[in-house]
Amino acid sequence: MTQTKESVQRIAEFNALFMNLNEKGQEAALTVLRSLDFAQSVMYLQKTESQRNPTKQLV
Repeated sequence: MTQTKESVQRIAEFNALFMNLNEKGQEAALTVLRSLDFAQSVMYLQKTESQRNPTKQLV
């Protein structure tokens, strides 16, 4: 996988910020990122499902 210059810069910034956090801060940051990952996957699944079956509404 090829990374763009912007992506490399974002990763470097993330790493620098993350490493400056104490252990509690790192755990909190990981919890937030895991939550965002989960929410994104749910939204993706809902979008995919609604495209396959446009008459069915997801709640």
